[in-house]
Amino acid sequence: MKKALSFLITVFFLLANNYSANAISDDKIKQTELIITANESIGKKPGNHILLDQDGNRFSLSEYIGKPLIINFVYTNCSHVCHISTAILAGIRDDMIRELGQKIHIITVSFDYEMDTPQRMKEYGENFTKDFRYWRFATGDKKTIEKLTEEFGFSYQKTNEGFDHINMISIMDLNGKIYKNVFYGTGDNDRADKELIESLKGAMSSSASADDILNFTLLIDKLKLICSDYDPVSGTYKLNYYYLIGYILLTILCFIVPIIFMWWKEISSLVIRFTSLAFRIFRIS
Repeated sequence: MKKALSFLITVFFLLANNYSANAISDDKIKQTELIITANESIGKKPGNHILLDQDGNRFSLSEYIGKPLIINFVYTNCSHVCHISTAILAGIRDDMIRELGQKIHIITVSFDYEMDTPQRMKEYGENFTKDFRYWRFATGDKKTIEKLTEEFGFSYQKTNEGFDHINMISIMDLNGKIYKNVFYGTGDNDRADKELIESLKGAMSSSASADDILNFTLLIDKLKLICSDYDPVSGTYKLNYYYLIGYILLTILCFIVPIIFMWWKEISSLVIRFTSLAFRIFRIS
């Protein structure tokens, strides 16, 4: 019985992978895989890297343990989405302070270590804040930035126009671990605002273990990959009923039909007994 069940599960996932490969476009698969990769960082504690802030001062991530902290990655020459994430944070700072009752610390890190000097980060930061006490705009050397972005699961790739990169804001818990990643897109500010505030509340008060958070998040993202379309513009998932119905039918094919086949005698016997009993009751009445 165990061997039969194992065989059925194997067949299901083989068919499911084949179905996904044909039903979902390469771009959608890539976008969702980047999100899944990013969320594998949840529950992990980044290394105590040394960065330079907008004034050229060295600081480490360990300074923020015990403090509410948000981290986002940008490059200053980005003409679009980087400004969105930073503008989202600038727009909800006061809301976060009101909701949480304390100051929120933000670190905006440039992953363009070749071009973004502390001076450029200061000029960039002045577009969003005049108070750098609680919001640092940081850069670092090649080794530090590559290691830091890897630990956060932040994916980026250099192109002729600049960089292609995932649109992501990370929330840290009070122990210095990555608690949640919020993904965003054009025109998605309201959703991102609400998700950031709720995630910060959770990061400061949640008693769930890091493993529980990680496993649950990865499970949800994999289900989204199977049954949803990812919209790279809005950064959200939309349920695709075509995929959903397809997987329901696939589940029936892989599990219910073989089960009926394996227990056909028992099922047939029950059907015959039930039919006979119903016929007798009908005759008596």
